[in-house]
Amino acid sequence: MLSWLSACSALAQQSLSEADVVALVLANSPAIQASDLSIRQNQQLLKGAYTIPNLDVFTDSPTGGFYTIGINQSFQLPTVYKRQYQLQNGQIGLAQTEKRITENDIRFRVRNLYLALQYAEAVQRQYQFQDSVYNQLRIIAGRQFVAGQIDYLSKTFTESQAGEVQNQRVQAQTDVLTVTRQLQRLSGRTEPIQIALLQRNLTDVGGVVIDSLSFGQNPALAFLRQTEIISQQQIGLERARSLPGVMVGYYNQGAKETTAQLRFRFGLTLPVWFGQYRSRTTAAQTGLQLARQRTAAQAQTLSVDLQQAQGDLLKFRQALDYYETTGLRQSDELISTARRLVDSGQTDFVSFLRTTNDAYAIRQRYLDALRNYNQSILTINYLTGNL
Repeated sequence: MLSWLSACSALAQQSLSEADVVALVLANSPAIQASDLSIRQNQQLLKGAYTIPNLDVFTDSPTGGFYTIGINQSFQLPTVYKRQYQLQNGQIGLAQTEKRITENDIRFRVRNLYLALQYAEAVQRQYQFQDSVYNQLRIIAGRQFVAGQIDYLSKTFTESQAGEVQNQRVQAQTDVLTVTRQLQRLSGRTEPIQIALLQRNLTDVGGVVIDSLSFGQNPALAFLRQTEIISQQQIGLERARSLPGVMVGYYNQGAKETTAQLRFRFGLTLPVWFGQYRSRTTAAQTGLQLARQRTAAQAQTLSVDLQQAQGDLLKFRQALDYYETTGLRQSDELISTARRLVDSGQTDFVSFLRTTNDAYAIRQRYLDALRNYNQSILTINYLTGNL
């Protein structure tokens, strides 16, 4: 007994919570690493916002008797470089928001797998217990048939029910193995993953009001809002680029003895082709309208999905409350009463198995309601960005 208690204690210490598994997967995720590289790349491009055109170096023969070197350098107005810097900062924010989307998706997927494993293990435990009971009944029915106490129909029906439960148990074991391997693959672990038992999620999310504030933490919506900011910055940049630029240079148009002070040149780059600047500015304004419509469409989709998730939460909460207050108790009463009647000879095996099947079906529906209830909470937290 002491050895068994020590083994159970060690097993409990090795179990991983939902948050533990999520942290392992995030640390092992190539998608997160790719997001970090994207942020770093955009940060490295920030210095490029002040990129100046290449220096023009050329030779010329102003008098035809000798060659002289000339240098030209053009600049945009400081407003252009400021706008480019702001736009690149916006791109960094966009990459950071994209990482939040990746993290939110990974958390949602891993928590779903964790819940799926909890559910699969709970179903497996139920079928293991039921399989043990039905296997004993199969043996008893075989002996009673040989002794002539029951007919062939009762024996065959008992064996078929025992075989069906055994098949369900094997399928449940396969589900547990499949989901466990998925979590091992995502987390980078090779050893078995011990998890907590399936329990009711006590997080209160039923009072979420469906409005723009409820989606304030949703990273997908934040990503689209960031694209709106970038679109506005793009408009400012295109307008700044339509302004004149500055050009300075060193150019000798005279003889060699001409003083150096007279060899410098200054000028402006004039945007005389207004059509191309106007079209780029108009396109940037259209891009802002497009970004705003996409944000509105995403908010609408999130609103509909959140309404569905809240409706599911209410439905499964009512079902769960029923099973926890009434359904499970009735299931226990059906099993104990049927067992007492069959032991006393007041009912046959067929009636007993039909009754116990109904009782175990209640337990299965309870597990389904428990999983669906927890799933609804996960979905609401995912939509509101609170995972």
